[in-house]
Amino acid sequence: MFTTPSLRVRRKQAEEFDASQSERKKQAVGPVRPTWLAPLQQPETRETKRPFEHAISLDFGPGFANDENRGGDLFAASDALEEPDSSEDEAEMGNGHLRTLLRGDSYAVFAVASFPEQVSDFMKAAHGRGDPVSCGASAGAQFAYVASASICLVWAYGTENYSSVYKLDMPPSASGSREPPVILLISDTTPSDVGVLACSRSGQLRYWDRVVFGLGGTLHYLSVDISPSLQSDSCVRAVQAYADLAIVATQRGKLFQVSLGDANGIAVRTLSRSSGGGGASGMLERVSSFLGSSQPLGVASSDSFVGIAAGARTEMRQSREILMLTRTRLFKWVVSRSHTDRLLYSFDISRVISHAVSKRFGEDVDATVLDVAAPSAGDVCVLAATQAAGANGQTRLAVVIFRSANSSTEPSIAALWLLEHVPDPSEVSLSRLALPNGSPGLFVVLPSAVTVIALPAAIASSTPTLEATVSFRGSDAVTGFGVGADSSLEILCPLSGISRMAIDTDSIQSKRLGALGGDTLGHIASPGIDAEPTEADSAWPNPAPQASRPTGSLASQTRLFVTQLEQAVFFDHPRSPLSFSIISHSPGIDVALQAAAMQVSGSILDSSSRFIAGRLDTGAHLRERLRRAHAIIRILSANGLVDKLDLDARIKLSATAEKLAAAIALWSHQNDVWSRQHDSPAAQLLPNAADAFLESRGLRSRDALRELLQHHTFSVGDLVVFLHGRVPALRRALDVSERGAHDSRLVTFEASRIAVVATLAALRYRFRHSGLYALASGGTEELWTARAEMSDILAERLENTYSLCLDLSSRHCAPIYERMQMAALPGDIGLNGAGISITDEAVCVDLNKNVPSELLASPPSDDPYVSDMALLRDCINLVGPLANLCFRSFLDRVAFAETRSALDAAALIRRFDTLRSRFLLGLAVLGRVQMAFRLSEEYRDLTTLVVLVFAADSANAADRLRRYVDMFGSDFARALFAYYERRQAWASLLSARDSAMNQLLKEFIDASEQEDPHGPMAQIGWIHDVKLGDFGGAAAKLARAARDSDDTSQARTMLSLSKLSFVALEGLDSISAGSDIKSSAYSRLEDALELCEVQDSLRRFMNELVESNRQNEHSTFKAAEAAGKDDADGGNKDAYDAAMLTTTPELRHSRPALYTLYCDFLRRLLAGRVVSTEDLLDALSFPNSMQGAKGHFVNERYCLAVDILSRSGANLAKHAQGAALRSIWRRVFISDDWMAIHSRLSASSVTDAALRSELAATNLYHTLRQCLVLRELPHPEWYVVPADASATADDLEYFADNRFCLQLRDCREGITSDELIEECKREDKELALAIDNGLVGYYEETLRIVAEDVKNAHGQRESRADCGTMSDDLGDKSMEDEYENDVDMDSE
Repeated sequence: MFTTPSLRVRRKQAEEFDASQSERKKQAVGPVRPTWLAPLQQPETRETKRPFEHAISLDFGPGFANDENRGGDLFAASDALEEPDSSEDEAEMGNGHLRTLLRGDSYAVFAVASFPEQVSDFMKAAHGRGDPVSCGASAGAQFAYVASASICLVWAYGTENYSSVYKLDMPPSASGSREPPVILLISDTTPSDVGVLACSRSGQLRYWDRVVFGLGGTLHYLSVDISPSLQSDSCVRAVQAYADLAIVATQRGKLFQVSLGDANGIAVRTLSRSSGGGGASGMLERVSSFLGSSQPLGVASSDSFVGIAAGARTEMRQSREILMLTRTRLFKWVVSRSHTDRLLYSFDISRVISHAVSKRFGEDVDATVLDVAAPSAGDVCVLAATQAAGANGQTRLAVVIFRSANSSTEPSIAALWLLEHVPDPSEVSLSRLALPNGSPGLFVVLPSAVTVIALPAAIASSTPTLEATVSFRGSDAVTGFGVGADSSLEILCPLSGISRMAIDTDSIQSKRLGALGGDTLGHIASPGIDAEPTEADSAWPNPAPQASRPTGSLASQTRLFVTQLEQAVFFDHPRSPLSFSIISHSPGIDVALQAAAMQVSGSILDSSSRFIAGRLDTGAHLRERLRRAHAIIRILSANGLVDKLDLDARIKLSATAEKLAAAIALWSHQNDVWSRQHDSPAAQLLPNAADAFLESRGLRSRDALRELLQHHTFSVGDLVVFLHGRVPALRRALDVSERGAHDSRLVTFEASRIAVVATLAALRYRFRHSGLYALASGGTEELWTARAEMSDILAERLENTYSLCLDLSSRHCAPIYERMQMAALPGDIGLNGAGISITDEAVCVDLNKNVPSELLASPPSDDPYVSDMALLRDCINLVGPLANLCFRSFLDRVAFAETRSALDAAALIRRFDTLRSRFLLGLAVLGRVQMAFRLSEEYRDLTTLVVLVFAADSANAADRLRRYVDMFGSDFARALFAYYERRQAWASLLSARDSAMNQLLKEFIDASEQEDPHGPMAQIGWIHDVKLGDFGGAAAKLARAARDSDDTSQARTMLSLSKLSFVALEGLDSISAGSDIKSSAYSRLEDALELCEVQDSLRRFMNELVESNRQNEHSTFKAAEAAGKDDADGGNKDAYDAAMLTTTPELRHSRPALYTLYCDFLRRLLAGRVVSTEDLLDALSFPNSMQGAKGHFVNERYCLAVDILSRSGANLAKHAQGAALRSIWRRVFISDDWMAIHSRLSASSVTDAALRSELAATNLYHTLRQCLVLRELPHPEWYVVPADASATADDLEYFADNRFCLQLRDCREGITSDELIEECKREDKELALAIDNGLVGYYEETLRIVAEDVKNAHGQRESRADCGTMSDDLGDKSMEDEYENDVDMDSE
């Protein structure tokens, strides 16, 4: 055991147990401690202390105290999640228990007491001045001290009755040294008091017999000066031999015996001659002289003192063995107050140790002794530093056990153990041995670490029974220690105070017995160093630093990491002096460390860890587990090991803490519901669901919710899903009555609250510590909050809560109800079955309308279970958090789906977009506009954000727009432009003044044109290009808009502007002297403009025909008007029919399909609609379409059709161009009556002049003459001979599949393509009849006549050869002059 409490203390504890048992049942149950931890309760008496217990100090010089730059943050307040409950620790200390700092296998470290405030201030002041101090403690007396060169503070830390700090004035140093004096706490049988022996470096001694109960107080002391005997030597160490006898050692090995109980005061003498020794010098004096100026026994003058220890008592009265260690030799003698001191042996210990280590490992090893201790009678324990040449200069600490046959015989090495802990080279010389009296263990103390070693039963064993190292923080290093007789070590640290490191002696003894196979401890083998070493001991060890991964199997590595993680997780604390370091040398993922982290995390999650304290307070129990779960990743991060775990493992570690956080939130929420004492079924919704959940898995518990949260925390998410599935059935059961309907609404509200409470707590933890876990997307582990069932129930709960708001507002809040009824949210289904949205143009709700104040305030007295208005307010307030959680769950689910299936991810994104815009706008409808803005910003719903700016905060729209453009950049600008486009706010769209916005708008317009070349951006984009000076882009957009325009006037205007932009960009001179590409583009613009002019001329011609027919009293229109027809459509149709009777008298009955199609052409022409090039060619070349009409336009229509085809042919496919050319010439050929002409020219009396006159009167002659003379169309490229003018099979197929399909789509009458094909074939028949009547010969003769006319009239008409004539019926002006005038007027 750690200590052995007295029988009186045990009885008192037993009596107090019954009295306090009932009270303790009301409190949290403390940790269940194993049997060997029972004596941690502070003893009220010190009956077990020994009068010779050590009180040793470590003097590490200046810089040991709290440095603001190094360790000031150790006591800073940390996150509440990570900081243990200090009130629980204080309560534990108040009940007489020590707080456990570390619990290992057969050892533990406890916090005993902190330094008094006066002591802490004293140490800080000394540190500020740079003065070194020394510290120490007497574990038996439970007194501690802190000393500087002038002052020593002594206080009792083991009891609260004597908490005063006693100030002692230290003896002055003759040399003026600032080093603190040598302090020795003298403990005797007097309880609650201690004596103090102080010896300055120069030899001034002071002794206080009683610090607490001394008659003279701290001002009364005994003193003596031994400086004359030092001879430039200095005192360095003191050891207590008996309660009234101490030994003081100097740097050169001079020893002084100090008798403290002498009647005359302090008696100090140099141990020299015995009373019966005659002239011979005493042993101690001779040993002292060995280290002085003389060099007897071969001791070098450079030798110096290393350590001193009090060994076992001898058979002589008041005698004790004293061991003194120098750098090279070990001395052992017996000292006594009543007998002569006697040297037992002296030998070169450094050489012996070096030889032994070299023999063991086969290398030359240098050994430096550091300290000495006496574990038992006849044994000597030496601490040494060894350094082998083959180990790259690495220094290892070694514990060497010497054993001899009897106490006076020079010992030999019985055991030699190299410690696994590799010290810092700067701390090697400061290493000390601490050996509690009567203990099987010893301690190796360094400033940064303490190693505990349990000696094995068989000393010759290759390894000790226990070896464990406890590290200390650099800012709270060990500054002193003290040992006693209870197998423990008191450790003093400047910040944390006094700690205790204890050994479980029962466990150690069991291990020792097991190692001996049940033999008694008295049978101890001692083969000595000459024994044959084992194979494992034959190589110089080269271990990694402390806490590194050892070599071995994966299971052993995992077990080591589990132990280290458990100690760090459960015992690391900002206020603890201990340092928990874990090192992994794995280059990548450390499988052992990862498995250990998952094992520790799992034991915390299922509450199976042996360090988890059982508590009746479920909230405290869950919070403690959460702190421990979080400590795993905190420890790994502090040691730089997070990257040693893969992403899936980090996600699982985070999930453990998240579920614990969710369990805490659920338990707190349910406690709050219980505290309101409601009888509604909603109040028991969670407990009942937990009970049913456990029962569904074959488990039963009287307190199901507590059982589930404590021991089945892993299933917290499943519980939320399970509860959601029970809600619909419960609501149906409640909706049978008015009271039940109210409870049903409460159930809906409570189910949504439970989902929010659990998920919000988990996500809050995840986002707060995501950087610590280094969470990222792409893992194969799915987040538990993003599972399909979790995201689906969050979406359903969100929808149900919004519907509940609508239901409650219809009963208790008309303004909110009206807003919700008028709002058309995304996802709503209209009467026509199509989705409608508040983002569309028809916004039917005013989001700026004031919200009732009772829905904004939240009086603390309002209870949603009692007040319906409070229920409505809480439901509205719940929509925002629910939406936030739902969106986050969907985003995480999408990120996981993207690693699996792109199709599934796309479907989730579409669903998420609808949910997001729907409920963000729903928040604004409910009056939570700021929440809607915040979530829109967070989840980047820019479309909704634009709507909110104009619909909910129009007064600050400009400022918000600028801020959002700076925040989101081009994405928000595009959303803003799309908003303007959707509402056709063209002025707002084009009103951008900022250069960056202008550029973004241009990119938006260009992208919109690419997506929809015929959309609105194609009509207005040129305006922005002109604004930016991009005339080339404007010209292209205007030309495209002209092609897309249905109105002839608009198309002509667009083409004129495009031509103007083109000229503004290039200039006329640049175009004429430019490349063929520029000239071709400019020519295409002119051709398109001329095509518009032709359509306008044709429309004016048809209008004149209609107007002329209106004046004809015999026309169909006149008859209809006389009959009283007032229908506009009917009147127009009569006008069209009148035009048809004039222009197509033959088509109406002979070719009704072509007649109907021609009527449709006329309707579009008269309405100013733009017709395609092929339709225009058909309108000009339909047979007999201008029969009876007068004017140049009628005469030149065939030539004009060929000219248009030659200019616009590039826009047609090659086959379509050939089919159109054959159709035009075929109709030219059949437009004349060749049968009649042939009958007249077949007569024998026909002269050449008559032949010429007859052919010159044909349409063929006029068409050929116009094409060759006026248009100068190249021959034979744009001419077709009669034999080739028939429609081919490909032409008919093209007509049926393309041409006529497009024409019939816009035609109002019911005709078919087959009818049109048949009528086209009739043209071929007429052409064949004409050919039979000599058309081929007449064509050749007509072409010759035209050629002669061209040759004769070439000189006269050279100036008019650039374009064809377009004269009207009113004069002789040519068609060319009229066209040029129209162009000039348009330009003006």
